[in-house]
Amino acid sequence: MANTPGPEIREKFQAALALSRVELHKNPEKEPYKSKYGARALLEEVRALLGPAPEDEDEPAADDGPGDQALGAGEPREAEGPGAQRALRLAVVEFHLGVNHIDTEELSAGEEHLVRCLSLLRPYRLSLGCVSLYIQAQNNLGILWSEREEIETARTYLESSEALYSQYMKEIGSPPLDPTEHFLPEEEKLTEQERSKRFEKVYTHNLYYLAQVYQHMEMFEKAAHYCHSTLKRQLEHNAYHPMEWAINAATLSQFYINKLCFMEARHCLSAANVIFGQTGKIPATEDRQHRRA
Repeated sequence: MANTPGPEIREKFQAALALSRVELHKNPEKEPYKSKYGARALLEEVRALLGPAPEDEDEPAADDGPGDQALGAGEPREAEGPGAQRALRLAVVEFHLGVNHIDTEELSAGEEHLVRCLSLLRPYRLSLGCVSLYIQAQNNLGILWSEREEIETARTYLESSEALYSQYMKEIGSPPLDPTEHFLPEEEKLTEQERSKRFEKVYTHNLYYLAQVYQHMEMFEKAAHYCHSTLKRQLEHNAYHPMEWAINAATLSQFYINKLCFMEARHCLSAANVIFGQTGKIPATEDRQHRRA
């Protein structure tokens, strides 16, 4: 990708990511968010170094509402040119600022950053460089609204993410860039295999969150379908936490028992038993699903 950001921007961004990953218990007891605040300061420096977002006369600056009602309106385009690339990198920073504020329990500020991320990406949401970040931002807004018990709003964001994934895979299909790549030099970009792995993980998270929303809405058939899809994809991609996977599979078996689908219930329980046996013997193959990024 042309117009790679300078070394100062890249170094500050990578340092911010490293601080963001520090577990809370490793911070001083009286300053549990010390590393988060440090990451936030660096992200704000990166945003200042990138400069203001370019104005786009063809796109409204305001958010179109939950789930991007404009998904089918207008023709998404590639993020080409210096202005579009700056907007994309600013969107990456806004996303991480949003997650950062949510992690420090500042939900309203987190929402503002995530909405700003979507606004910057909207013209390019179906492009190779933007689709993964757009889905991740909507997933996080879905989680945020779910935690506020605004389940319909959460559902709208999450279903929009699912629709965008399906549209992208149908119309383009090639593994999209991971958001972090926008701050990497060309020689450090990810392989297509790694890009695909990360994008599929984002989609698996989307299905997981949808399962929770449908369960909350008492749409039990749909919740079971999405739970089953999540568990299946986690095994296929070797991306699961053994104990959590086993608990979810055992829970799903109860749904099948109540529906008198005993073969399916038995299969879930058998699988849960096998995977639970891995607990403590092999490392978890990914962070738990409820983690945000």
